[in-house]
Amino acid sequence: MRKGRTLVLAVLALLVASAGFGSPARPDARTQQVSLRPVGMNAEPSMRPWRYVGANPDGWWCRPGGCAGVRSGTAFVDREMPLIAKLGTRTLRLEFPWPLIEPRRGRYDWRRADYILAMARRHGLIVQPILVYTPSWTGRALNAPPAARDFSRFARAFATRYRRSLSHYELWNEPNSHRYFQGNARDYVRRVLIPGSRAVRVGDPGAKVLLGGPTSADVGWLEAIYSEGGGSSFDILPFHDYSGDAAAIVRNAQVVQRILNAHGQGRKPIWLGEFGIQEADLDGPNQATLLRDVVTSTAPLAMVQWYSLRDDFSMECCPPRTLEHEFYGLMSHDYVEKRSYETLRQLLAAQRTR
Repeated sequence: MRKGRTLVLAVLALLVASAGFGSPARPDARTQQVSLRPVGMNAEPSMRPWRYVGANPDGWWCRPGGCAGVRSGTAFVDREMPLIAKLGTRTLRLEFPWPLIEPRRGRYDWRRADYILAMARRHGLIVQPILVYTPSWTGRALNAPPAARDFSRFARAFATRYRRSLSHYELWNEPNSHRYFQGNARDYVRRVLIPGSRAVRVGDPGAKVLLGGPTSADVGWLEAIYSEGGGSSFDILPFHDYSGDAAAIVRNAQVVQRILNAHGQGRKPIWLGEFGIQEADLDGPNQATLLRDVVTSTAPLAMVQWYSLRDDFSMECCPPRTLEHEFYGLMSHDYVEKRSYETLRQLLAAQRTR
């Protein structure tokens, strides 16, 4: 396990050296091309509490009897991990749902998490876990603010178990949206961010903590994180952007940079934790254009992470039933490559040869 941690840190060091984490990509004077920044990939959500109170039937965490078209979610892991590795991405942003890992207080089920991380090591991928959602024994709903002490215990247990395999930990997903978190910034800072970051750093003293990425460059929310005392509890500030417009993404990254500068934290890296655009046409140009423009843009973005590998069907269960079709994937729902898949593969291949 120590060897796995060493590999993670070594690869991250290379990414830092090649991309200048925390700095905008700048033109290469020798080639007159814009330097490429690291690119990560998102897998499907683990749960959707506003849709269905249970594991996503169309994702990596579904359980036998509650999966769409497969026996267990390990089938999705087995199919999709090699496809992500083939792209050339090195980081995989993935939810690790607390209610499924600790369904009863103090009783942990690590089997799926262990399986995912073992597969990631096999394929040379660095997992960026998102610790998210509230078990019924500590909150009234999956998206309710948890008891700070309970979240702290889980975060410490998680970081302690995986500290030789992981190095970055994100605390919640889009906590400024009531779909994911039915609290305000004060609740998030006091019940998730501060206790979670302290616990992660106890379990893994070398850890880097990511603020839970908001749905946008939400100035009010981010300023509230600081006013509530959370500014020292994260090392990296991510945000999400589904505008589908590279120029807008650059402007929003600059907004986030100004917030960091205003609080004396201008050197903290900014990550684009989720971005994408829907496109059902396998040969459509929109995803490929957005990818190319964002990956090569001059912006204060140290990492960009596409959502998602394949088209995602929002479902309820059981039996699994599709409620909504979303076409953000670089592949169709049945794994046919879109033009955008090859575009990203070529961009990342060019990055490796520099």
